[in-house]
Amino acid sequence: MFDSGLGGLTVLASVRAKAGPTDILYYADTAHVPYGDRALEEVAGFARSIISRLLTHDPALITIACGTTCSAFDKLGWPEIGIPLLGLIGPGARAAVAATPSGAIGVVATNATIKSGVFERAIHALRSDAVLTSVGAPALVPIVESGRWATDEARAAVAECCERLTAANCDTVILGCTHFPHLAKWFQAALGPDVRLIDPADALGDDAAEILSTLEPQRGEIDFDVSGDPDAFTKSASILLGWPITGTRNVVFPREARN
Repeated sequence: MFDSGLGGLTVLASVRAKAGPTDILYYADTAHVPYGDRALEEVAGFARSIISRLLTHDPALITIACGTTCSAFDKLGWPEIGIPLLGLIGPGARAAVAATPSGAIGVVATNATIKSGVFERAIHALRSDAVLTSVGAPALVPIVESGRWATDEARAAVAECCERLTAANCDTVILGCTHFPHLAKWFQAALGPDVRLIDPADALGDDAAEILSTLEPQRGEIDFDVSGDPDAFTKSASILLGWPITGTRNVVFPREARN
């Protein structure tokens, strides 16, 4: 699985909890985080190179633990790789439609994902009368990546993002970037206890577990590769996961592979 950085750890935790002992290689493209204000064509180029690298490990499936990358592939076409390639949008939309009492659904994600309209299309395909309120939140990924998820700055930034969602009376809100569940307590505080928060990683974990259930149990080894500073990633990832990780490797692709 891969993400631009720490966000995909929410997906990793879900798959690990639901799929049983599974060997996982997690790639974080921390040299290029955040993805959310980049052109979707550039994000897709990053992702194709990462997928090519992951395929050398002969995986049973690849999970895209990044909403912006899923938005890029939705626009530009999904790679044909011969194995399941799982994304966040469908699972998140299904979970939101199942959860909402009124159809008033909020989506908070990166600017690129919001501008793409990918969640709106997926939700309306399932419930045509749903009313969507979509909010881009470019400040939140840097807050998580820099380890400031528990600060007053994080609380205030989330509260600002939630103002339109509250005004629209959204009863269900999709956290459409995998970084955002790391800020879930601030979202719940800003939106109130009655608003349902949807973490697409939960449903995506179910999809991955179904595929992996057909395979022989593995040892449950988890390896981490990053394109940026492995020490910084290791420190933050260990805190967010709640268990120490070791052996994070720096893996950088040739520049020409990014084109």
